[in-house]
Amino acid sequence: MATLPPRKNQTPTRICSSMKPHLTPLQTLLQMGFQKHRAEKALASTGNRGVQIASDWLLAHVNDATLDECAPREYIIYACPTGPFLQQLEEFWAKSRQMCGWNGAHNYVPHITLVSFFKAPDECSLQLSKALKQVVDMTGALLDRPIKLEPYMSQNFMGFFVAEDDANYLKRLALQYVKEVSNSIISDTYEQLDAIVACFPWCGAVSSGTRCIPRSSRSISLEPHVKSLHLTLAYQFPQAQFNALKSLVETLDASCASNWELRLYSRDPRLATKQVQKVVYPHNPHETDELELRIGDYIYLNSEGVDSSSDGWAEGISWLTGSTGHLPVNYTERTAESDAWTLHRVVQLSKSVASSLNSAEDLDIVDGRSISTEPEERQRELQQSTQHPEIIEGSSFEESEQSVEKYLRQTLQPCLELPSLQLQLNSHNLSHQHNPHTPTIEITTNMSSLSTSHSASKNVDEIMVEPPVMQPPRPDDTLSVHSAEQEHVSQPTSSTPNRKVYIMRHGERVDFTFGTWIPYCFDEFGNYMRKDLNMPKVLPQRKHSPEGWQNDSPLTNVGLYQARLTGEALHEAQVQIDHVYCSPSYRCVQTCTSALEGLQLNGKHKIKLEPGLFEWMAWYPNGVPDFLTSSELTEAKYDIDLSYTPVQQTSELTAQLKESTEQFYTRNHEVLLQLLERTTGNLLIVAHATTLDTCSRQLTGGVARNTNELRQVIHKIPYCSLVTVEQQLDGVWKLVEPECLPVTHSKNPRFEWNALSTT
Repeated sequence: MATLPPRKNQTPTRICSSMKPHLTPLQTLLQMGFQKHRAEKALASTGNRGVQIASDWLLAHVNDATLDECAPREYIIYACPTGPFLQQLEEFWAKSRQMCGWNGAHNYVPHITLVSFFKAPDECSLQLSKALKQVVDMTGALLDRPIKLEPYMSQNFMGFFVAEDDANYLKRLALQYVKEVSNSIISDTYEQLDAIVACFPWCGAVSSGTRCIPRSSRSISLEPHVKSLHLTLAYQFPQAQFNALKSLVETLDASCASNWELRLYSRDPRLATKQVQKVVYPHNPHETDELELRIGDYIYLNSEGVDSSSDGWAEGISWLTGSTGHLPVNYTERTAESDAWTLHRVVQLSKSVASSLNSAEDLDIVDGRSISTEPEERQRELQQSTQHPEIIEGSSFEESEQSVEKYLRQTLQPCLELPSLQLQLNSHNLSHQHNPHTPTIEITTNMSSLSTSHSASKNVDEIMVEPPVMQPPRPDDTLSVHSAEQEHVSQPTSSTPNRKVYIMRHGERVDFTFGTWIPYCFDEFGNYMRKDLNMPKVLPQRKHSPEGWQNDSPLTNVGLYQARLTGEALHEAQVQIDHVYCSPSYRCVQTCTSALEGLQLNGKHKIKLEPGLFEWMAWYPNGVPDFLTSSELTEAKYDIDLSYTPVQQTSELTAQLKESTEQFYTRNHEVLLQLLERTTGNLLIVAHATTLDTCSRQLTGGVARNTNELRQVIHKIPYCSLVTVEQQLDGVWKLVEPECLPVTHSKNPRFEWNALSTT
């Protein structure tokens, strides 16, 4: 289910203890000044988990253009497995993604659909949640044995069908829920709404107009899923993957499917046609139309926009803020659509089984209080509310805040670097010797719900973390205390070191940095003029200039520096290079030369130009780029091996203009195999972003990616990325951690000097 990533610049929203004790969360939000339709939307969107999280949601969505739209959420009821059978299914999900790629089943948690998607007004969300528990209580009987599941496989679907007796039991639950909602919830809800308006007259205007559902259309249309109940394992997969998926399905043991629970989910209606991506890298906008990315947030994207993007950017909607903007897709990864849903309720169907999502004591917690229907419990709550002035709907503020915090802690993993983490390290006690009083790192988590001075001392959660074990510093780690001494310590080396291949992407290129640069940097006579300090001072002479630079861009000065930094790091790590191969692209030749300078190998290794290492020809429909010739590069002082005979000639690329992704992978892989066969020792290969995958994936036992997978992976390979492939003692090649650190830097937009005088 969806979890809240951390927010920047926390706004104190802790509820004041002077609030009237009889107010519901909705009434409390109204008294805080929030408009009624917004308060209802916030409570529904956060699963009716309390005033605090709802108010935080409202503040986060202050720039959401759809905040005032009357678009009812979509709800669905699943029967979900837990326990050992769920573990099997999760392993199956992971293996099927790894072996066969994404299919339709990966969009959802393992489930049996009992009530299909239905729309309901935001004000009904709490009633819908309560109805689920009431239905199970009314039916009485819980499962005391596994649900019988019968496997079924076809060319476009794989899954389990529920046996008739168990299917009838689940269908009765679904029918009873539909009946309960249809007969009681709808009318009761609007009587309560009318009472709220009577208590808060200023809300009357909000209840009318286009932003509220008219009484005449106040209805919920829902239907039980009465067709053959089933648990889907895979669908919408290519027929070529049938055998691989079939073998995985056959390993599943459905006899242990004894633990089940009902779940009520809801989703933003905008999500229905979108692909969901999870943010894995942060991004601060550089342009007004860009979307800020926070780690842990979910982004709604159009799959067509992702597939058709030529630069790796796409327009998306943030789950956290509701804002729309453009984002780099490679900063996200695809995830299940259900991850971005809101979980409203979990009710156990099996006897003596704890919930998979919440502890047992949380099963009946909504809005920070118990919603049990037992009269005795209601009476106790009523008595407590009359004894304590700080009660909101049967729970003290402190208890309510703790339940919200508990909810956050249980659902926000792994994003529990919530709001602000204060790391207090008693560095003056650090010692490399064992000390029984070695300091711990104290992580203090200040949640927005705890952001008042009087409660900080008792509500702040302190997590004591043992300090990490001291590791010997790497030579390239400039922050290491002993990096200087390390250089003088002799490192044990194997008499027969494993063979390695270092594959490196080129550095920052001019055309991707400055866009259309050629018309502005060449005069009418074809003479080059630098227009920015990050552009090269001079360019080598080439036969077809300036048009030859169109598909054969040079590096920026930053790109040269990136390459040199990487080479220096490899040198400090005492990496041995025996042979150097390079794509014929000029940017790759420049990168290779600068890296060799950093390695202090310039003049010791000549660069062997290998056209077979060039990138995917499908990106060059107009033909092979007009590369600089070996003689032109030599005249420009590049140390080219003129005696080298390439595995593939440039002319051979012309016949591969329409190569498929698989053919492209095969081309690069076979070229690498030829280079390994021709040589001994370690290889340095400098080429393109795709090369890091195409020259390592099949070498390490993987299969060629399809087009969409290739697009996804190359966006995760920035300039001067480096991978290391090592041959193990048994001859198997394996990706290993590179000996040098990566290079990371932020974007630096162009400065216009007259900006200060015009604003």
